[in-house]
Amino acid sequence: MTESILKRQHDTPPECVLVAGASGGIGQTFCLQLAEQFPSITLIRLARNTSKLLPLTVPTQDITFDITDTVSISNALKILPDNVNIDWVFIATGWLHDDILHPEKTWRSLEVDHLLHAYTVNAIGPTLLVKQLLTKLNPEHSTTIGILSARIGSISDNQIGGWHAYRASKAALNMLIKNFAIELTRMKRPTIVVGLQPGTTDTPLSEPFKRNMSPTHLHTPEFTARQLINIMQCLVAEDSGQLFDYAGFFFAP
Repeated sequence: MTESILKRQHDTPPECVLVAGASGGIGQTFCLQLAEQFPSITLIRLARNTSKLLPLTVPTQDITFDITDTVSISNALKILPDNVNIDWVFIATGWLHDDILHPEKTWRSLEVDHLLHAYTVNAIGPTLLVKQLLTKLNPEHSTTIGILSARIGSISDNQIGGWHAYRASKAALNMLIKNFAIELTRMKRPTIVVGLQPGTTDTPLSEPFKRNMSPTHLHTPEFTARQLINIMQCLVAEDSGQLFDYAGFFFAP
């Protein structure tokens, strides 16, 4: 695929969208942009702390959940009715660093706790969320699921190494996205699942690395959200299982 999918005609506007990680830098702005672009939309917002969610001009259902806790995920989705019609699911959760753990520059820095946390947040959590969502969604209703991934998780694109836990956990996520897509296609279920690379966005996740970046390579959350919404509108069944960057171009896993 050499042409951006953004050149396609946009699909029907979504009426109901679920956003997981809705209080984060990209998730929050994604919700704001949805409310602005689609005034008749209903949003289901999942966040660790719903008090951080901004008020919107559209109806919302705000649910507390923790992407690292399977019981919390299950309890959050129990609130939704069975066979619910949701047009889009956008999973905006992710972890790169915190006050203690930082991206590893060498294999000498590899630690169990670091690897496990990265896998839990970046791969296992989103995967189990999709698993449980699929049991709640109306299987006859067309649903598009976009999960924040990263080009840095592409094995074929890796030329410099480092950032082991983040790279490996995103690579695992990319494989799981492909597996979901294959199985759902075999079931003839009208569900699209893709990975979305937002580019380097000006959020707390990228804060420690901004000083080494050209301003032209650092996106605002507003730009990123608009791009990802446009991509979600352009996706078709044949795209399921693939990975797209913020400009709508496919990138290899």
